Amino acid sequence: MPKKSVSTKMDPRVRRTRRLLRDALVSLILEKDYSSISIKEITGRAEVAYITFFRHFESLDQLLTEVLDEGLAELLGHIETLAKQSENPAIETEGRLIFEYIEQKSDLFRILFKSQSVTRVRKKVVRNIAVIFQKSCAPLAGSNSQVTVNIMSNHIAASLFSLIEWWLENNMTPPPAEMGKIYKSLIIDSTMGAVGSLSLIRPVSPPHLRLRT
Repeated sequence: MPKKSVSTKMDPRVRRTRRLLRDALVSLILEKDYSSISIKEITGRAEVAYITFFRHFESLDQLLTEVLDEGLAELLGHIETLAKQSENPAIETEGRLIFEYIEQKSDLFRILFKSQSVTRVRKKVVRNIAVIFQKSCAPLAGSNSQVTVNIMSNHIAASLFSLIEWWLENNMTPPPAEMGKIYKSLIIDSTMGAVGSLSLIRPVSPPHLRLRT
């Protein structure tokens, strides 16, 4: 049976142990390929008993998934919160916020691109990002458009993911503010232009990461 999900009411000692295991995995995966990491190495790095690992996780994959899911959830929550603080947040500002967060959590996101062993998790992350874009892409996809919401949102998510990968490989240059402009021009504006040329309707607003209800 799967382990219990992380709860905000979790015992502080349990939360600390899980954090130690997550941090140990992050540090090890930056040193070597994920496929060569053992549970014993992780518990040794975390300075917890070997058996303790299995009180919290069933496998290394489950631990890795929690690490990446937590990071993605924090990224999306961060963007949503900051976007709502402004009455009219610009798309390039949202892009800047994304890359500022990636900069702060660069070790975590490098995991996604460092090893082919986490391909399955990478695909899940792209799907999750695509879901976020679906609502904001809906106004751009009319009934006569050749580009569906699913196609559009997946394209934006995959393009953003690829841009993040390139940025990390190039030592996070240019700075986040410039990357926000590149994100707007290269991904959002280009997508809007392509959809507009293929659709009988005119795009009403660009897609972005704000989650409005």
